[in-house]
Amino acid sequence: MSIDLEEPTATASEAPTTLVVTKKPFKMPRLGWIFGTIWLVTLSFCALFAGQLPFIREYSAKVKVNGRAKSYGWGPGWNAWFGTDKSSFDVFARCIYGARVTLLVGVGATALGLFLGGILGILGGYYRGRIDRVTSIFVDCLLALPPLLLALLLIYRLDDLEIQIWFWKVTRPWEITITLGILAIAPLARIVRAQTISLREREFVLAARSLGAKNGRIIFREVLPNVVPTMLTVAFTGLGILIAAEGALAFLGLGVESPQTWGKMINAGRDDLAKAWWATLFPCLFLLLSVVSFNLIGDQMARRFDIREAAI
Repeated sequence: MSIDLEEPTATASEAPTTLVVTKKPFKMPRLGWIFGTIWLVTLSFCALFAGQLPFIREYSAKVKVNGRAKSYGWGPGWNAWFGTDKSSFDVFARCIYGARVTLLVGVGATALGLFLGGILGILGGYYRGRIDRVTSIFVDCLLALPPLLLALLLIYRLDDLEIQIWFWKVTRPWEITITLGILAIAPLARIVRAQTISLREREFVLAARSLGAKNGRIIFREVLPNVVPTMLTVAFTGLGILIAAEGALAFLGLGVESPQTWGKMINAGRDDLAKAWWATLFPCLFLLLSVVSFNLIGDQMARRFDIREAAI
């Protein structure tokens, strides 16, 4: 008598499971925003500590070789990396000192536009109704005026008023900062308003409202934290635009006299391009690289937070 022993077969539930681990493809970091970050950090550091860095001359120091200074005599070289201007001043040093004023004006104008534009956009988008109509009319009026014409009117008007609060007088850098900040209110307000309208009907806002939360608490605790990424993204892109706008105003003769901004340097050297192209080329290069860097960082933040409104 023989007994056939059959090997037990594994059922479907007892079959061994194999884990398939898929490796995520390695993504090279975008070199654009890395370059922009390095450029802006380096430029800000040099502008902030220009007086302490040994390779940056004083703003009013003239370049002398063998004890003499020569107007437009020194091109880019070891004695002056970017050459000298028509008054024998170091173009590199003036570009660094000009960056200090340009960046301060751009950052101040962006902060002012974010503050006022953010308030108008959040109030109009959250409350809607009459508040939204009033804020929309104000924003549309700002957008209806040509930006360059409005900037010229504001600067000349601030010059005539000669505003002085206690011991603080509104000087030309403050005039340009206030003017550019007012120009930035309208586009920022529209972007923040669009974001607020989409957020006010979200589940977490409706849940907070159903629990009896007041409007102020909902705005500061629920809406504002979700609007901040959009505001920061637009701020970086808008900062590049405002720096270019400041250069345009300086090119028209409305810039800061001392230290000269990049636009003022471009305006001062444009009549002598044949004799000293470097006095105009390098300020243009500084302005170009700074604007491109802010835009690259803004685009990276827009992709990071998936913000489409940042391109408006």
